Amino acid sequence: MVVNQIYLYFLVQKIDVEPAKILEELGMSRYQAKALLALMKHGEAKASDVSELSGVPRAKIYAVLDQLADLGYVDKIPGRPVRFRAKKPAEILERLKYNTLSEYSRRLSMLEQVEKDLTESLMRMYSPAEVRSRELIRVVSVGEPSERETKILYSESKREINIISKSFEYYPKVRDDLVEATKRGVKVKVLLLGREFLEERSEAIQKEIMRLIRSDIDDVEIRISKTILPLRGSIIDPSYDYRTGKAIFVVEDPETPLYLRDAAVTENPSLVAGMKKYFDLIWEYESTET
Repeated sequence: MVVNQIYLYFLVQKIDVEPAKILEELGMSRYQAKALLALMKHGEAKASDVSELSGVPRAKIYAVLDQLADLGYVDKIPGRPVRFRAKKPAEILERLKYNTLSEYSRRLSMLEQVEKDLTESLMRMYSPAEVRSRELIRVVSVGEPSERETKILYSESKREINIISKSFEYYPKVRDDLVEATKRGVKVKVLLLGREFLEERSEAIQKEIMRLIRSDIDDVEIRISKTILPLRGSIIDPSYDYRTGKAIFVVEDPETPLYLRDAAVTENPSLVAGMKKYFDLIWEYESTET
């Protein structure tokens, strides 16, 4: 996947986010990120000095620096002792994009080679649909697991996506799948929390997200709620005849940090239809146009 520039923007804008964390999000190990940043700050250095400056254990530093050199992020300068020098930031980012694309291509090629055999193996383990269908919801952690489920739901959508969110701050992470859905003719509605209920920082994020969505999707509909929203999530392809529909949602709980909550995923058409009716009522009577 090409580096998502919008995602990077929001990572940088968050308070107290360190460059090392951003590099880890982009695929580097913690030790690689620490060693690279130490070199960028202090210039050319031998391995023992990089270990001391970065906090990477001396037993690990030689392997880490060799990895960074192999990946094209640092230059290895022959001598006694060998020294290392970080490349320019623009070169590092270009190489990072190249490495990401190469790794993606490698994994995709491997998947295509084993797809048939792996499908047959997994089918032998798969539990019968009759048992699975009894589940009303399944639970996933908020964060990467819930974002991954959301991306899958967007990629499988056929008619409509209804989104309820405070500021839709995770938009950069699901952006590609949502935009691709609209190219297939899927209609998108976004219901955001009223600004009077937001902190200043969340309000700024909401404003920027709305600008980004409108620049990405021509016919998107966005409204702002007049009241507190008791849940947030996405409702996919609901039907009032209770035949289709999927959803992922988190119940609002001000006492619990979002990262400690769980998200519920459902493919029960009746439950999804009920959530859609709730969405329509708020949309029609308790929200305003932006």
